[in-house]
Amino acid sequence: MTLKHVSFLTRDLRATLAFYEGLGGVTEKDMLTHEGHRRGVIRLGDGKLQFFQIEAEGPQTHPHWAEHIAIHVGGLRELLPRLKAAGVTVTRDLQPSPGGRDMAFVLDPDGRQVELLESGL
Repeated sequence: MTLKHVSFLTRDLRATLAFYEGLGGVTEKDMLTHEGHRRGVIRLGDGKLQFFQIEAEGPQTHPHWAEHIAIHVGGLRELLPRLKAAGVTVTRDLQPSPGGRDMAFVLDPDGRQVELLESGL
């Protein structure tokens, strides 16, 4: 298992990316997702931070998965049924990720979203 990224919400994606670039980070993505969300990814050494822009004004609605921890795991198709049997809450069942790998979202004991992404190793 390895950490893929940690994902946060931001009100100003460009300012957030510029801040982390000023700390030595490198912007890998600054894009609009196919669901219509502004998304940025900054590489900091071996790790990544991912940000989704939310509205500065108005109701603070965002996808339930926007803030999450992403972890590469091996054998996700076998792991997910074991997690379900152990009572772990699955918030997004097994499906292909945008990159084509198996992925699922579960909740940790404190209710944080955890993206499980097949490592392919």
